[in-house]
Amino acid sequence: MSFSLDSYLNSFLNWESRLEQAGPSDFDLSRVHRLLEAVGHPEDQLKFVHVAGSKGKGSTCAFLASILRSAGYRVGLYTSPHLYSHCERIRVLEPGGIPGPFEGMISEEDLIDRVRFYQARIDALRDAGVEITFFEFWTAIALTHFAHKKAQIVVLETGLGGRLDATNAVDTLVCGITSIGLEHTQILGDTLVKIAREKGGIIKAPSQKVVLAPQEESVMQILRERCEEFFIMPSIVGKDVRCVLIHQDERGSVFYIDGRRAYSDLKTSLVGEHQVMNAATAVAMAEDLEVFGFLITEEAVRQGIVQACWPARFEIISREPRVIVDCAHTPESMEAMVRTFQSVYPGKKAVVVMGMGVDKKAGVMVELVTPIAQALILTKSGHPRAMDPHSMSILPGALVVEPFQKAMQEAFYRTGQDGIILVCGSVFMAAEARDYVSV
Repeated sequence: MSFSLDSYLNSFLNWESRLEQAGPSDFDLSRVHRLLEAVGHPEDQLKFVHVAGSKGKGSTCAFLASILRSAGYRVGLYTSPHLYSHCERIRVLEPGGIPGPFEGMISEEDLIDRVRFYQARIDALRDAGVEITFFEFWTAIALTHFAHKKAQIVVLETGLGGRLDATNAVDTLVCGITSIGLEHTQILGDTLVKIAREKGGIIKAPSQKVVLAPQEESVMQILRERCEEFFIMPSIVGKDVRCVLIHQDERGSVFYIDGRRAYSDLKTSLVGEHQVMNAATAVAMAEDLEVFGFLITEEAVRQGIVQACWPARFEIISREPRVIVDCAHTPESMEAMVRTFQSVYPGKKAVVVMGMGVDKKAGVMVELVTPIAQALILTKSGHPRAMDPHSMSILPGALVVEPFQKAMQEAFYRTGQDGIILVCGSVFMAAEARDYVSV
């Protein structure tokens, strides 16, 4: 009987496709511990760094993994969600490898072999009444892959929150917390303070080193108190680790970071002041790893920053006209995207194609993007959690165009060769736009 990976994956409870139905009681680390025991405790063979936050987690992980690979280490990289394939979430970056947005991702053949090898053990747990979620299963499979590949360090991005996230079942050397905002309030809490407590849950041992990105004062206070519980003195970006954007245009950013060492004229293809903050967080985390015996040179930092790839973050996918995709999907990330657009293209506006998930603040997001929109086209991706564009707050002059392909046709019709199309609102919108333009 043939094995269908898709069918098996679909047999797990997947909150990613119906997150609005989840609540705090649906997340339980005891399940993850039992699952890791079933697959042989791969985490015992690995060393970890961990990143939580509301925005910038993925970019920070990409910068950090690239720095560590440039320093000569074999790096496991675990991120979510994905653009095209679940395989993107599990990657191993090899020293001397060729940088790219999907470099080192697990092959489907390897994935199938790995899943089938552990299937009986996992199914025995499920038969015993342990309702394993897709993300918990995927995290365990990722760790078995990293252990098999003998990764020397693993960079983990939390999926949701921190305290009860499946990735928090392992011990970590260094953790970083990027900017925290209101998100997934039905699960994490309805205030910044409550959300900060959940995300701060990855801080959990006196032996850890901690890096904190700039935060709202109430959030920073919670994170500081969490560090004090474990007698940890965190490094704070903007205070202990200074960073300044020197120049940016559509080709990238030039900036400097002053941490344990000073790094002048760092360059990255990622655009935006927020990406400089993410890079500084990654550099500080890399420097903290030196306490644990890792060797991180200045050249490794420079090379890692310039080689870091993280698609769909103010990514130009076409030149005539310019088509930019950005997976901004929270008010904070939308504000950062708008500021970046205004800095890179002063005085210009774009035809904005926008769609988002059902749990997003549509009215706020639409209002935020309006200052840079010469026209606003509301649509939806093909993802099951995509919001009906008719339910968004419709401003005068905004168009609702479905499906997504027709929305893009409308955008190209309204844009001359020198114009700009900006696609935003979700990872799934960005993925479909990249596909559409590449055809």
